[in-house]
Amino acid sequence: MLYALLILAFSVGALLILYHDIVSGVVAVITTALTSNSAPLSPSLVTAQFEAARTRQIFGIIALIVGIAGIFGYLVARFALAPARNALAAQKQFIGNIAHELRTPISIIKTNTEVRLLENDLAAESRKIHESNLEELDRISGIINNLLSLNALIKPERIPFDNVDLGKVVRHTVDKLAALTHRKPVRIRVRTAKERVVWGNATALEQVTMNVVKNAISHTRSGEILITVGEDARNEIELSVRDTGSGIARSDLFRIFEPFYRGDKARTRAGGAGSGLGLSIVNELVKLHHGRISIQSAVGKGTTVTIALPRGKRVRKTEPPETVFNEVLADFSGGKTRA
Repeated sequence: MLYALLILAFSVGALLILYHDIVSGVVAVITTALTSNSAPLSPSLVTAQFEAARTRQIFGIIALIVGIAGIFGYLVARFALAPARNALAAQKQFIGNIAHELRTPISIIKTNTEVRLLENDLAAESRKIHESNLEELDRISGIINNLLSLNALIKPERIPFDNVDLGKVVRHTVDKLAALTHRKPVRIRVRTAKERVVWGNATALEQVTMNVVKNAISHTRSGEILITVGEDARNEIELSVRDTGSGIARSDLFRIFEPFYRGDKARTRAGGAGSGLGLSIVNELVKLHHGRISIQSAVGKGTTVTIALPRGKRVRKTEPPETVFNEVLADFSGGKTRA
């Protein structure tokens, strides 16, 4: 309301100035024409004076309105939106604090459960319950890690960047996930090229890889997951995760990066229940690294997630890209990994 009143007041003032300028110009022309040494009064001269005054005032009004709009917009962003920014920061800080506090008791419960599972006198039914509880604890730990990542994204300038071997990150992630999925008949192949160093944060990239690969495992009941790390056509380092799982419906593809969004299959236990934060975190972390992410999927045929990241800053290309891939095979059905 105040902004509209200011614009109206300045517009009225500008019109008054325009009226005064036009009248003064016409009077000046007439006065000049009435002097003895001047040329006869010409209508074209009066019209030219009028047009010149109008042009000056129109540009003046436009500049004035643009200036007022800029100042008013700055004031709104500076003061009016400050409470909303502070509330959002406080909310995310609260979530981060809660997530940190939950880590300790969850770790204790998980340790006690794992110790109990090592005992030989545990009944089969009790063992099944403890294993189910352990899976839920791992799921809660994943949610907590995602919440902590959201908290870290508030101030991304605090995240240190350096050269990171993406191939090592992928292999470390596969080793971690092998213990969680040793009962599934899923085989993971990891292929890494010579050029695989990216500029980023190792912890963030591990979480990106963890979320993408975990999604692939969750939605693949049996079959193969192929993880490839190498150079793409744009001289970037590309991480590709291709599975032969259930796939993603076309209607869900447009919304999978929204926080807390879960498609129909992801809501079921068979499809792998999740918090709906994983791909949203992946998307934000990839943006933080100035990278790109794309997903291709077909229901019943599988999904391919492709992530392109900038190369390491101190890596200089002195020879053609290496075309030979080093390959690691992780066969979860047997619980073994071999190079």
